Amino acid sequence: MKKIVFICLFCFSTLSFAELGSTIFTFDGQDFIRTETTLMDEDGNLAINTKLDRSHPGYKIMLNKKSWSGKDIVVGRQLYSYLAPLIDKDGKVTGALAVFKYIE
Repeated sequence: MKKIVFICLFCFSTLSFAELGSTIFTFDGQDFIRTETTLMDEDGNLAINTKLDRSHPGYKIMLNKKSWSGKDIVVGRQLYSYLAPLIDKDGKVTGALAVFKYIE
């Protein structure tokens, strides 16, 4: 059963959602850092431990504990993105989640 589920999930993710991606960011008090991502850099490597540019339109919005969505360019590719801050029980921003779709 586990093999069937894995195969189905693999096929579903590679065929249906090939243009979609996601990222989990941590926030160190200044920067949102990609700790888990499907985003690839220019060399084809996962863009792990890279930072969300502080000039990104969603950066300041997420610092204010609000979500952002729109078009942007990340590692040279145009994306539609949705970013949402993660907030702890004390109201501090601790990270963010992102979902994106490549624009071809």
